[in-house]
Amino acid sequence: MTDWAGTILDPTGDTDQGADTTLAARLGSLRGATLGLLDNGKPNGSVLLTEIGDHLRERYGVREVTMYTKSYFGTPVDQTLTERIVQECDFAIAAIGD
Repeated sequence: MTDWAGTILDPTGDTDQGADTTLAARLGSLRGATLGLLDNGKPNGSVLLTEIGDHLRERYGVREVTMYTKSYFGTPVDQTLTERIVQECDFAIAAIGD
């Protein structure tokens, strides 16, 4: 498993162009995998993520789904939480609500 705990990706594209942007290796299958869901704490984010988790469990055989929540939606995710997700999950999905 790749250690992504220390890596923060900037979705704005305003990053160092010399940075390595290689995509993470993909799982061969979601069957039996553990999914981490990262809620940013805004209204309805957890509702969306819960539906996604249920769908992946039912349709693709995801074994376990764990919900994580950022301390505050206006700040980056704490590195300790990122490290915890990396250690406990095979893959993760983040969403924003409103």
